Amino acid sequence: MTSPAQPHRNPPGETVALIFAIVSILVFLGCSVWFWVQAPDNVATHFDSGGQPDDWTSTAGLLWIFVPLGVGLPALMSIRPLFEKLPISLINAPSKEYWLEHGEKDFLLSCLMELMRTVAGLTALLFASILVIIMREARSATMPEWMTLVPTAVFLIAVGLALWRLCRRLTPPR
Repeated sequence: MTSPAQPHRNPPGETVALIFAIVSILVFLGCSVWFWVQAPDNVATHFDSGGQPDDWTSTAGLLWIFVPLGVGLPALMSIRPLFEKLPISLINAPSKEYWLEHGEKDFLLSCLMELMRTVAGLTALLFASILVIIMREARSATMPEWMTLVPTAVFLIAVGLALWRLCRRLTPPR
């Protein structure tokens, strides 16, 4: 006889993560409009190791790539029905078998969606920060190295924390 499902220590913040992803996409879109209005016709899109621009692209060409990626990737990562239709064998998560054996597939998917939506929002914000960096370079001769490293470091640290949270949440109760 199986025992009734125990309430989870910390229910997933799937809805909060979805709101974060949506707000982040809106911030990215706002940065894109600002960039479109303020940027010169051609902007630096690649920099050498000294922070000097070594490749240029038209503003329209850059946004033609960035807007679909900055909106599309986070949006796809936030759609739960896409993940629900995946065969469970394709999902790699800590203690997946434990949660499935205990009839907690919904909890497992909620935890994964919290992670995916958090990473989706962080991705949109990373794209927004790249536009800000490019705009700053367009207004000055050089770009300090830290300016390119900080958004990437923040992104990686935040994704690492989200993964740590997922692992803790999916650790089976003792």
